[in-house]
Amino acid sequence: MKKMFLLILLSTFEATVAFSAFAQAATQKLAHRSESQNSPIVYFTRDVSAEGLIKVYNALKQKKQGKVGIKVSFGAPDEDVLKPELLTQLIKATDGTMIDSCGLSGNRWTAEMNLSHARKHGFDKVGRMQMLDEKGDIDMSVKNGYLLKYARTGSHFDEYDTLISVFKFRMHFLPALDGAIKNVTLCLGSRSGKCLIHSGGTDANHYHDTKPDVLEKSFADALRAALDYKKNWAFINVIDSYEPEDSCRGAKNTGNIGIIASVDPVALDQCSVDFVAQTAQTAEQRAAWEETHQVKVLEYAENLGCGKRNYRLIEIK
Repeated sequence: MKKMFLLILLSTFEATVAFSAFAQAATQKLAHRSESQNSPIVYFTRDVSAEGLIKVYNALKQKKQGKVGIKVSFGAPDEDVLKPELLTQLIKATDGTMIDSCGLSGNRWTAEMNLSHARKHGFDKVGRMQMLDEKGDIDMSVKNGYLLKYARTGSHFDEYDTLISVFKFRMHFLPALDGAIKNVTLCLGSRSGKCLIHSGGTDANHYHDTKPDVLEKSFADALRAALDYKKNWAFINVIDSYEPEDSCRGAKNTGNIGIIASVDPVALDQCSVDFVAQTAQTAEQRAAWEETHQVKVLEYAENLGCGKRNYRLIEIK
């Protein structure tokens, strides 16, 4: 009996060491991780919960002023969206209102359609909600952009002074990189704002199937506009369990990786890409994943001064 107990104790210890080694290796292999003091900080927790989210947000020490808008995506009717319960402590701490804009598809055409989907997903159970473009649009100028002269969102956006982006990061989902940058550009855009991004600034009335480099540059332009129009931003990506919905070879459900936060949206999305892309089996496979999901938007955004791709990672235990 004593021998068996020792064997169980030893195997438990070995498993704990192995898991710890795996966890450490997972953060060490991040391609753009830096130790430079000039690199922006990304805070990370493995705790995918409301408590974990508020911990990484508090680490940012964002100075909250005026009305707080929490930019989320209420999603399509059957979409695997951010779990609303993750927002409970953030909403309580900031008295924030969850905000989003209308979509281009027929079932997301009006504010009420989008709010009905939000209620279906349970967002109404955790706090206030508002559709930004319920009563018209506003334009945000783009300074020295690639393609856009302005980005467009809903007029209610003017009511908010402090902005927090919270998004469910999914690399193997849509062609365009599905992270914080998308949340505050395409998802922030009103219907005509979305058309502008998809057309590279040439059409505010119709959807266009866009070449990847046009979409990536338009995203970078719209990000520059959002950062210039509202100065007080914080960004949070939740990297939790989801089933890949693309055709990338070798892509798999990675389970709950964690929650990360930064005041730099480029660093945040780059770190998110690194966490997911490190599961690729080869460098060639990773390169194919990144090309498929238009990761070059990070380079374009960095060149516009929206942030930096290299980052310092600080884990909150």
